[in-house]
Amino acid sequence: MRKSVIHFFLFCLLSSAYAQSFDAQHLLRFGDSLFQEGDYLNAIHEYKRYLFLYPDANKRDLVQFSLAASYQNAGKLDLAITAYQTLVDTYPQSPLIERSKSNIAQCQFLQGEDARAIGVLEQFLADHPDSALASRAQFTIGLIQMDNRDWRGASEEWEQVRAKYPQSSFAELSERLAHTVRRGESLPHRSSAIAGLLSAVIPGLGQTYGGKFSDGLYALIIVGVTGGGTAYYIGEQQYEFAIPLGVLGLFFYAGNVFGGFQSAKAFNLQHEAGFLDEMKAQIRESNLFGAVPTQSTNISFTFWRQHF
Repeated sequence: MRKSVIHFFLFCLLSSAYAQSFDAQHLLRFGDSLFQEGDYLNAIHEYKRYLFLYPDANKRDLVQFSLAASYQNAGKLDLAITAYQTLVDTYPQSPLIERSKSNIAQCQFLQGEDARAIGVLEQFLADHPDSALASRAQFTIGLIQMDNRDWRGASEEWEQVRAKYPQSSFAELSERLAHTVRRGESLPHRSSAIAGLLSAVIPGLGQTYGGKFSDGLYALIIVGVTGGGTAYYIGEQQYEFAIPLGVLGLFFYAGNVFGGFQSAKAFNLQHEAGFLDEMKAQIRESNLFGAVPTQSTNISFTFWRQHF
């Protein structure tokens, strides 16, 4: 009788443990399915619930990583960084440590914190020089330099990828981009100071110099008409007309000088933006950021959607 009671008690314990394990797996599969469908906000709730309900379950580092990735893909970058850092601090032996550190830098880049992102990536390369993600980290530093119009810096970083990681999937693209990005140093350029000076000497000339002929013609006509009208009324001694027209003419003249200055800046930005679009198109077409091994998980991730 006593043995039967013990057996029954053990059976209940085992059944309870099995039921708990089944519920945990079911909850995790549900969270993963939401992630795969792109329903990141609801996936976040399921992953957080799993971490709360099953503090002793296996794969908690993977669930923490999935939580962080859900925040990242949902655009909640501050929370993603915090979640990735929690994984790094809580599970120092996890195989997802390197991926988490790399993703922290990605989030900082997407936030526009370029200096911090480069610092994290450089530290990553120092800590994990032989990592499968090292070539990706080096490539990303070049990408950040490119985004900041530092063409020479980007070229040097991509040359490092080719030299240090010749067998990586980023090597061929890096070699090609390292040569292409140098063209950024010889893009057509207009001096804002010269454009402003030209407009000061001859209204509209600075706008024409900046590639905006119609704006230049408009400025020349407006300033010419107001200036000529002011001179006419002064000659006729009709100061009640000459003074307000002269004030208006000065306003248009100042706007013309400022417009010349701005036209040069717009000219430069237009050519830089076109060149950046060309570079980014090559990076998108390579599909390398979607082809990085996920190590212990088969979850796919959405990267760089704000930049590429």
